[in-house]
Amino acid sequence: MALSTENKLYISLGVLAVLGGALFLQNKKEAAEAQSYTLSGQTAALPKIELSDDDLKKVDKITISKPAGDAGAPVDVELTKSGEDWKLSKPVSAAANQANVKSLLDNLKSLKVTELIDSNKTNYGHFEVSDDKALHAVFSKGNGVALDLYFGESGGRGQMTRIAGKDGVYATKGYSSYLYARDVKGWRDMTLLKFEDPDVTNVTIDNEHGSFAFVYDKGKTTKNEFKPAKDGTAGPIKDYDESKLVDLLRAYKALSADNFAEAGKTDADLGLDKPLATLVITFKDGAKRELRFGATSEGQSHWAKLSGSDQIWSISSWATEWATAEPKKFQKAAPSDDKKPAASDADHPNAKHITTSIPSGAKPHP
Repeated sequence: MALSTENKLYISLGVLAVLGGALFLQNKKEAAEAQSYTLSGQTAALPKIELSDDDLKKVDKITISKPAGDAGAPVDVELTKSGEDWKLSKPVSAAANQANVKSLLDNLKSLKVTELIDSNKTNYGHFEVSDDKALHAVFSKGNGVALDLYFGESGGRGQMTRIAGKDGVYATKGYSSYLYARDVKGWRDMTLLKFEDPDVTNVTIDNEHGSFAFVYDKGKTTKNEFKPAKDGTAGPIKDYDESKLVDLLRAYKALSADNFAEAGKTDADLGLDKPLATLVITFKDGAKRELRFGATSEGQSHWAKLSGSDQIWSISSWATEWATAEPKKFQKAAPSDDKKPAASDADHPNAKHITTSIPSGAKPHP
């Protein structure tokens, strides 16, 4: 049966519709494939490693393994969260530097993968992201891992990074080695003393020169006394300068250590069994903080130990010098030569031999 012209037209339109749809789908597929090779397409396919604020709040454990290098042996650090505060749990158990941990976590919000450098793992060593060369940082939450990263070589293309569970080397932006590669002391809270001047009532010092005793109230020294080590006669410090005790308190009111002694070091090893000096600060509530000072640690710093603590610290020379001071450190400064009044002829030791002669014929000056 022959088709009418009208039916033929409908069939032709149907065929064209099918062919047009097929062509549309093919073009769409090709466009998608082309997009995957463009920069924007490649960027969209890159893994995301930055963490949101909500994810960061759930992080409760951080481990950082730093490989051996020019600076010394490898270092393994473990930080754990207890309540709202962080503590250092390895290699020593101590309070953590809260600001430094916060800076590290904040940095995770800035990390961004920008490029795939190498799609396989054969060149991990070349880019220094291998197990033996990379700085390895793991951020955990609960029983799971939030982020597991290996940081290696740094260059113009960014920080070479390996992501655990994914083959390949990626370039990332936003990484700061300073935040991740701190020494152990950089993760530790090095604060020894923290107080306000008005809370202080008494300060005593015992050292090789003798014993000092100060009574302090509302910014003023109400009593000062020094007892020499040899003759044992106590009395007020001659030419006492009240501002000196204020300077002493300034040195200790926010005292932080430079470093801490290695595990296993004893008081006898570091001169604390027979201290060079002992400083005691007493507060209005009756509490006392005692610091004993031992041998030289680094440069002009000295080892010191705070009462009630087993840790031995390295204290700066500025703080140490107040504890090992002589009485003259608390005295008013002598006037310098350029501030002394000019000596008159009458003050001259040979004044009685000095005569005034007037040349012959000259008239005295009026």
